[in-house]
Amino acid sequence: MAECSSWQPPRPCEAYRAEWNLCRSARHFLHHYYVHGERPACEQWRRDLASCRDWEERRSAEAQELGVVAHTCNLSCLGG
Repeated sequence: MAECSSWQPPRPCEAYRAEWNLCRSARHFLHHYYVHGERPACEQWRRDLASCRDWEERRSAEAQELGVVAHTCNLSCLGG
């Protein structure tokens, strides 16, 4: 899949930035801690944002692979 020239991230980078900011917000932290008893893990959103930006700037094959892996993992978690 890394050779497909028309590939693009499944979402715009702005969506990953918004999700990362939401994940780091105090409101989300308190809600997640209350419901799950642990801090929310926001690292995946940060990695997705970095990969998306890397793809937009350089069309990096590595960013494409990271994006595909992360998107596939996200879909498997959602049952897709």
